Amino acid sequence: MLINLGIIDSISLHLAQMPFIPSPSLKGLFTRFADTMPRRRRSNFEFYTVPDDNNIDAPPSTPATIHHHTDYAVAASKVSTRTTFYQMPPSPKRSRLSLATASPTVVDDLEYATSEPLDLDYVNHCLQLEEEDFIPRRRTAGDRPLLEWLPHRDAYLSELLRLEGRGDFTSEDCPTCAAGRAIYRCMDCQDQSLSCAACMVTLHEWIPLHRIQKWVGEECLFPIPAFGNDFVVLDISGVHEVSVNYCGCETALNPVTQLLRYRWYPATTANPKTAATFSLLELFHLLSTQSKVSGFEFYITLTRRTDNTGVVPGKDRYQSFMMMIRQWRHLKMMKRAGRASDPGGVAATREGECAVLCPACPQPGKNLPEDWATAPPEQAWLYSLFIGLDANFRLKRKKVSSDAVDPGLSHGYAYFVEDTAYKKHLATYSDLIPELSNICNNHDAIKLANMKGSAGTAASGVVTADCTRHDMKRPCSIGDLQKGERHVNVDYILNSTLLRNAPKRIKGSYDVACNHERNVDDRFEVYGFTTLGLHDVQWFIPKFHLPAHRDFCRANYSFNLGRHVGRTDGEAVERGWASSNPYASSTKEMGPGSRRDLLDDVFGDHNWRKVTQLPVTLLAKIKEAVELRNEHVSAFRSFHATLPLDDTAEWLRIIEEWEEDRSRPNPFEIKHSTLTLAAIRLKLAEEDAEALRTGEAHVVHEEFTASGMLVAGIELEEQQRRLRVDAAALGQHATDLQRAKFMERQNTLLRKLEAWWEIQALYMPGVTAHRQRLIPSDSETPPQQLPLLFPSAVCGDIPCATSLLEQEWRLRYAQAHEVLNDLRGHLELRSHLYVYKDRFVRGQRHNTRARTVITGAQSKIDADVSRYRTAHAALLSLSTILHKTGWQVVLQPLNDSDIRHVTDGEDGQSEGRRTLSWIWKASGEGSVDGRVGEHLQDSLRREWCKARARADRWSEECMLLKEEMRRVLEFHSWQAHWWTTMVNRRIFSQSGYLEGANAYAYRQCAIRTAMREKCEHTWRYVAEWLSVGDLCISTPPLTQD
Repeated sequence: MLINLGIIDSISLHLAQMPFIPSPSLKGLFTRFADTMPRRRRSNFEFYTVPDDNNIDAPPSTPATIHHHTDYAVAASKVSTRTTFYQMPPSPKRSRLSLATASPTVVDDLEYATSEPLDLDYVNHCLQLEEEDFIPRRRTAGDRPLLEWLPHRDAYLSELLRLEGRGDFTSEDCPTCAAGRAIYRCMDCQDQSLSCAACMVTLHEWIPLHRIQKWVGEECLFPIPAFGNDFVVLDISGVHEVSVNYCGCETALNPVTQLLRYRWYPATTANPKTAATFSLLELFHLLSTQSKVSGFEFYITLTRRTDNTGVVPGKDRYQSFMMMIRQWRHLKMMKRAGRASDPGGVAATREGECAVLCPACPQPGKNLPEDWATAPPEQAWLYSLFIGLDANFRLKRKKVSSDAVDPGLSHGYAYFVEDTAYKKHLATYSDLIPELSNICNNHDAIKLANMKGSAGTAASGVVTADCTRHDMKRPCSIGDLQKGERHVNVDYILNSTLLRNAPKRIKGSYDVACNHERNVDDRFEVYGFTTLGLHDVQWFIPKFHLPAHRDFCRANYSFNLGRHVGRTDGEAVERGWASSNPYASSTKEMGPGSRRDLLDDVFGDHNWRKVTQLPVTLLAKIKEAVELRNEHVSAFRSFHATLPLDDTAEWLRIIEEWEEDRSRPNPFEIKHSTLTLAAIRLKLAEEDAEALRTGEAHVVHEEFTASGMLVAGIELEEQQRRLRVDAAALGQHATDLQRAKFMERQNTLLRKLEAWWEIQALYMPGVTAHRQRLIPSDSETPPQQLPLLFPSAVCGDIPCATSLLEQEWRLRYAQAHEVLNDLRGHLELRSHLYVYKDRFVRGQRHNTRARTVITGAQSKIDADVSRYRTAHAALLSLSTILHKTGWQVVLQPLNDSDIRHVTDGEDGQSEGRRTLSWIWKASGEGSVDGRVGEHLQDSLRREWCKARARADRWSEECMLLKEEMRRVLEFHSWQAHWWTTMVNRRIFSQSGYLEGANAYAYRQCAIRTAMREKCEHTWRYVAEWLSVGDLCISTPPLTQD
């Protein structure tokens, strides 16, 4: 292999067996290589125009005139010349100039100089010629090198595996000193020969950071130049244009194999002219998954590292680099899945076989006890699999390319489902499975996804089924979406993941589980899927999404209230998108196969990083769980001891019945309906009608009764509030039209107030004089600021009928309950809007619109707060005169800190730690006369059940984590044993391949063994933590000790 360094010096290397290089210095290295270099011939040059593709059958080009260009350099007493040959086209029309760089540059040594000038004008001239009159050529097979490469996958994979062994360096004697035993090899040096320990230390005296491997288990006489002799090598150090000589001996291997054994990865399978070093591919592979660097930015970095001035532009090998890294990812996935050691090779790969499995999840046959299927109920729940469904509309793909042009290398081998069967399913059942109407809140996540995002896209996103306990992608559990989260897509992914070695008990979560669970059995029967009948699936809604659902969903689909789920939140699938979303801008422009191959690699790296972090992650979780388990069990026992024994015994019976059968009454739901102002108005109107019928009514106005006057006053009070808000928003720079409309509203309100005051004076005779004392006749107070003077406001200053005070009490009490219900609904709306905005809204315009909607929801919350505080002040005033007691247990003063969502603590606390705002406990109609015993009993029952649920969830979490740790250890042991079964499994024609395959299997076995030992060491004190302070985590004794 001839390598031209820079523009002057050149050395000769051969891809055949090379003599060992003992010198650690670059100068010494070049000296030894120069000694083995054959003499160059300076005549008999032959020139060819060689395109950079595999079209070797193309007709020869038209002969061209050969010109030469000579440079003379004079430095002190030394003179050197450099002659360069190039072609001039015979036709008057210019064509692309072909430099004679395919042959060695002729150097006439006249006292040879060590430096030589570069003719920059000549280079610029060549570049200009290349840019003019470009004639498109016919596309050939070389334009699709990936399709040409596919039949050679097994050969490439075998060569990668062969490098795990000693290859051709099987001699026991050190090639340097001939005394020591050659068992060491450097992973970072280009030379792959083995040396003894002493020589390896000497060689790396000045490069101590190179990685050394320990083995535990003649110069070529007929060099052949590479095709075109203008080879380009991509390396960590830059982009190098070199000349390569292949071994041409009778027993020589093909050029591709020679390159692979030299740890150079060829870009094509026939006549390669580009290669990348293994070190470069390994570096970019890791960088792309960890730092999310794009292939283009990485390649530009290499070119700038080669020449950061732009003076000497190199050959563009970006497309070749991207093709090589795509193949490299695929081969690495196959190698790590053991496909190279399997007799069937890549073609025999089963669906999902290359996925990185979750060691902590239950894997029948790998990490579960032999009797797991017959375990008693108190233990069987520990073997449940937690699966989370979710869609991601960022990972879309435009309508570019096709499966015919870009078929992909992995066909359901890892995380994406096999595309052909998936598309056939969609084509068959898309029109047969209708989308059910939403029975819950109006979830925009589905509604808007169905209305947008499909135009111009081949895939509007992806849907996945993940492990929600450990945030890992499951095998064959990802598929493309075409338009929204349709049942036909989600059902296929759910069935696919249940087919991948899933245990019987499944805890499923989905942000719209309440809607998806409906008729799911009927849909699976239509598809012909039998998986649901073989599994016991219990559905939940992730904790962060749950508050946006109705009360029924919050009580029946909650992870906090459901049994045998520990502290699972169901949101792991949402967090998992953080590692793949940075690729969205790249994958949306890719073809179907390229996109699936890249995302399979991304998800594989995501899973592997999760596996390596399990020792620390599970340790941190169990430390927290043990402490909070003891805290919440103690809190529940204390709360339980303060309640009547009969009540708690009844509540225990109800909750245990509901846990066994979800169709039974839910103890977490409030049984009483919310009191409304409209209901009290109707009741008062019925009482007035009955009084008129019996002649007991005291009529002072022909149209308004006393209760009617109060109801009209409350409506005017709301109009005043709205006008005050609009006045504050009007601003100093309002237009004349805006001011005119506002004044018209003021005038209309003033006329209504004057009419109402006349009626009010009939039922409250002293109110007119009292108003005149408060507001002088010449006052310019705007109508929205004028006091209405309800009985509750003046009962201490003027006489008011007791019946009138009682009626306002009933109206204000109902108003307070109604406003609290509105406030809870608006808080849920705001929370849902924030979630939707963060998840689906992108771009300045859409964000502005979303903020406008959120601002509207906030204004409603502010209005509810103002109305409640007005009603509460009236009740406080009336309760003193009417001697009402106990009502403040339900209707408490509303502070700013109380205005928060049901899932929010005072300082962002979660459900397991939060303190619930009282507004979420004040549901129910109570009693208009202040007796709240029944409602209080209902609230106490629900809080007792929640306290018990918190104690149980933390106790279950400790048990689950302990079981997961055991499963991790068992899985590593199983996988280590599995790799030992790969030894000698495949018969190779050459011993070097078998040795490499066995060496790789033993290395993987050692890795799994080391990972198990790491886990054992990290978790060595877990058993003690669980036993220290271990409280009774079952139901506490129902006594009043």
